[in-house]
Amino acid sequence: MITNLVTKTDLDGYKYVADSVKNSTSWPQFVSEAQLLDVKPWLTDALLMELINQTDAGTLTTENSKLLDGGTYTYSSRDYYFQGLKACIIYFAFARFTNRSAINYTAAGIVIKESDFSTPATDKIIQRLETESRLTAEALKCEVVTFLNRMYADYPLWANRSYGCGGTCSDKRPFIVLGD
Repeated sequence: MITNLVTKTDLDGYKYVADSVKNSTSWPQFVSEAQLLDVKPWLTDALLMELINQTDAGTLTTENSKLLDGGTYTYSSRDYYFQGLKACIIYFAFARFTNRSAINYTAAGIVIKESDFSTPATDKIIQRLETESRLTAEALKCEVVTFLNRMYADYPLWANRSYGCGGTCSDKRPFIVLGD
């Protein structure tokens, strides 16, 4: 199993999720999927593995700590701020979590948990929330890619400077959430 670069505690800084056993135990699955399916294709295997290996060993370099946690940096005599790879992973994982959190796999089959004290969200609302999280994740991804492209000398394993897979990043990103 791959080491997750973000935890439920990291999520708590961005989104509120009830502290139930189900939520706490399912979060690592969604983080792992986000790292492997949403992040690895554009970050590259080599850079992702370096981050994981350094996290496992407790030896994160200053550069990789900045990549994960974000912060300010100077490029062409100007200061910039980015939120970091952890925030990006959190939003990709939260999109996955949002889409599947209401569904429970039981011995009797797949069920949606309902009770007298709650009303399940409609599929349309769930899809809108997932889309919102994915759009946020993509915007954060662009911040990370821009940071890596500007600071590539500090990241020799960053081999994806062309940013081919998945589109392009732009300074003019419309952020529109469609829904009710």
